[in-house]
Amino acid sequence: MNDTLLRQWAMLRHIPRHPRKIDCATLKIRLASDGYDISLRSIQRDLIKLEGALPLLSDEAKPQGWSWQPQAPQLDLPALDPQAALTFKLVEAHLTKVLPASTLSYLGPWFRNATGVLDAHENGLSRWPGKIRVLSSGLPLSAPIIDADAQALVYQAVLNEKQLELTYQPRGADAEKTYRVHPLALVVKDQIVYLLCTMWDYDEIRQLALHRIRSVTLLNEAALRPPDFSLDAYVAEGAFGYRLGATPLFLVAEFSRKAAVHLAECPLSADQTLTDTGESRTRVTATVQDTAELRWWLLGYGDKVEVISPPFLRDEFRTIADRLGQTYGATEATPPA
Repeated sequence: MNDTLLRQWAMLRHIPRHPRKIDCATLKIRLASDGYDISLRSIQRDLIKLEGALPLLSDEAKPQGWSWQPQAPQLDLPALDPQAALTFKLVEAHLTKVLPASTLSYLGPWFRNATGVLDAHENGLSRWPGKIRVLSSGLPLSAPIIDADAQALVYQAVLNEKQLELTYQPRGADAEKTYRVHPLALVVKDQIVYLLCTMWDYDEIRQLALHRIRSVTLLNEAALRPPDFSLDAYVAEGAFGYRLGATPLFLVAEFSRKAAVHLAECPLSADQTLTDTGESRTRVTATVQDTAELRWWLLGYGDKVEVISPPFLRDEFRTIADRLGQTYGATEATPPA
């Protein structure tokens, strides 16, 4: 194959997309590392020739900088195949909230290329994005609005492990508060993006909802990370179930037979047991975290579940049932129109 063509392909791979750029001297060094010993003048001639045929940009700076145009299509060799294109479309559809804005911007050409590839193929894959949806449990709620600039800086701090100073509006508070935080990780739950962090010199892990962040300043100081922090362990301990007790509890509850069918397919825990106790009842036992989320889940079954044990949890549900009786018994039911 023509050596000039191979060299130009290598050179094009080193040119970044605008607003980043590269100068000819740096290209000369990069090409030398690829095994191409070429003069600056030859590089300049190649770039001017390629600029006439490809979406390249040059500026008036000294040294002159070169880049691909912002909306230039992605040149893939070999061409993007339909399976890979479908993967990019699913990433675009379902990971937008969890990817940094800079990454999404960088992937933009691949997303656009993927759309074109799928549109050009009549093998069923082009219609696949319209045939799949990822749903969360519970009532569907609209995602809160997150300040794009704040989100970008938070993601950058998590990625580069840098400290942040931010103003935050705690839920129910009238005034904003200023925190100096050490970012640890991000968690997306029920349409809300949470920043896990520590504050100042404290080790306690805090959760900050990104939509309540009002302003962010990215600092140069490295973030401090607790040596024993594990994101998986933190989540597994029930941190996002709003823990009410420090230790797990052994739940015993009787469900209607139909309600318990779901638990046979999706167990509450590794030690779960299901025992039929009558024609229409199933006793469920499982070791679970003592969380508010557990109570919300049980309440969702209404009169289809009876908490047997532990006694304190049964007492809580008895109190709730009494209050519901008072609420719904306080007024006469309005007959349907």
